[in-house]
Amino acid sequence: MDVLFRSPLGALLAKPWVDQAGLFGLKRWYFPLSRLWAAANAAGDETARFRDEIGAPVAAWPESYLRSVLARHAARKVAAEAARSAWETALFDDASDEDGLVLDHRRRATATRHLATRASFYPLLFPTRPPSARWEIDQPADVEHTLGPAIARPDSLYDTAVDVGTVAVSRPVMRDRLREYWLRAPTPAPRLGQRPGSEALYARVVEPADAGPCPTLIFGSGLCLEFELLTVSRGPATRLAELGWRVVEPISPYHGLRAMPGRYGGEPFFAAGPTSSIDLIAGQAIESALLIAWCHQRFGGKVGLAGISMTSFVAQQAASRCHLWPAEARPDGVMLISHSGRIEDVTFGGALAVTLGLDRALARAGWSREALAHLSELIDPTADPAIAPANIVSVLGETDRWVPYDDGLAVAQRWRLPDANVFRYPLGHLGMPVQLTRDAQPFERLRQVLAGA
Repeated sequence: MDVLFRSPLGALLAKPWVDQAGLFGLKRWYFPLSRLWAAANAAGDETARFRDEIGAPVAAWPESYLRSVLARHAARKVAAEAARSAWETALFDDASDEDGLVLDHRRRATATRHLATRASFYPLLFPTRPPSARWEIDQPADVEHTLGPAIARPDSLYDTAVDVGTVAVSRPVMRDRLREYWLRAPTPAPRLGQRPGSEALYARVVEPADAGPCPTLIFGSGLCLEFELLTVSRGPATRLAELGWRVVEPISPYHGLRAMPGRYGGEPFFAAGPTSSIDLIAGQAIESALLIAWCHQRFGGKVGLAGISMTSFVAQQAASRCHLWPAEARPDGVMLISHSGRIEDVTFGGALAVTLGLDRALARAGWSREALAHLSELIDPTADPAIAPANIVSVLGETDRWVPYDDGLAVAQRWRLPDANVFRYPLGHLGMPVQLTRDAQPFERLRQVLAGA
């Protein structure tokens, strides 16, 4: 993939047209297949429960065919769970002599095969296409009751203590001249602790094996991306580590190793909203404070925090609220990639949210745009950042309509970021990862920021 992105063909992928093609594929195939896949995870080999878990009336598929598909899927799920358990037990057990690299390869291979069973559900897309998500939208009155104090004082949602002593460190493994190990801790975010699957924080650390001191970058991922479950040999962390960064790659709530039972990776973020979105953004911001404090203590030096798309909202909250945390838990620099300023605009006007039907699901549950805007004050960027504007880098795609570009640029302008810290490219949302593989200038700028911070 890295070779492809850097090739002349990669230049074609870093273009605005990719977003529209991506939306078509996501709507027609990926999300409906993922919903069937998640329903099968919850149902096991029970065909009646599988039909119920889909969350909408479904076609009269033959029972014998369903039993065959579910049995094959269940076998791969069991294999993936067993490989993960063996990997995690051995990696965090100092007395274990099992080869962590072999166990990780087995974990990734079985997880990838499990994810790939989505393809076996393709015939079930006809004659009636399943929904893209199982919607469980919060009722406005319930949210007002639960989050009322936080709505009155948004800072209270982020003012949570973190303890670096809770972080467990795995045994390291060597891979292609890079050292890799994992961090695990109970989430310090109380609301995330009540979300099944997200009770524990996980993060992968990738660093040059033979380098001297290097800057540390905590780099969040995007919606539905689960690199830690794939057998791909090169991901974002690997590429950045080869450029001299120590990379801490946190696993976002509801994704991958933290997936919610009966849901596909990322689904709860939008399908169980709006509190699920608030819990991820606020909760991962608090988890970022814990990781930043741990990195400062472990490595010394400067620590940057970056987020792309979904986790750009996490990074924005860290930049907005880090004055609430001890000095050691504050980032020295922040990078915002494909970010935006108003979550209600993303929800009611963003192309991906509209394609998913999130705006319609919220309206059916009684949410108006005005009510959501009031609630969004919990996760929208504040009027001014809590760190120096010179220490914040913004990276935007000028044709991005998934996470609207205009609102992202407005944040950069309102926060008075230096011109040298704002990167704008003539592309959309899906082209941005390709562009950043081809052009490392934003990361070099962040390195300069950290060197001077």
